Amino acid sequence: MILDRELQLHLLERMAEEYPSYWDMSKEYADDGSDEYNKVVTNLYYLMQHNLIEKKSITISNALGRGFNLIVKLPTINENGMDFLASDGGLSAILKVVTIKFETNTLKAILANKINQSDLPLENKKSMIDALEELPAESIKHLSTKLLDECVDNLPAAVLLIGTWLSSF
Repeated sequence: MILDRELQLHLLERMAEEYPSYWDMSKEYADDGSDEYNKVVTNLYYLMQHNLIEKKSITISNALGRGFNLIVKLPTINENGMDFLASDGGLSAILKVVTIKFETNTLKAILANKINQSDLPLENKKSMIDALEELPAESIKHLSTKLLDECVDNLPAAVLLIGTWLSSF
């Protein structure tokens, strides 16, 4: 296959060495139309499509009825490529974190709904929901942490449940 992971890593590393400037690839790969050069250009194009190098690095020109040619300009790694190479994921690992917040009332409603769906006797359900409604926000937070711990402890069962749920779509 013309796509080569080792070559892609090499190309990204070479561009990273020159960052923020461009990499003069002509010192390493001559524009001679060889299979090796075409493989490098194709892999650079692939990296560009995945937004790891600057879009201006490669242009496409029509080859007069023979399809198109990829023309390498100034291959330059971008911030996504630098983060990809970083062992800690770079700033993307920090900036692209998704934080999920639940309001206390939302958590109470979710828990009350699950209690109502349970097989408990009606009087037990009512007393649990009443107690739940009286809990302060900090206690709900603690209860949620305990429930999450329990879910993680039973992860194999949760994975099966998730798989069953996803296959229903």
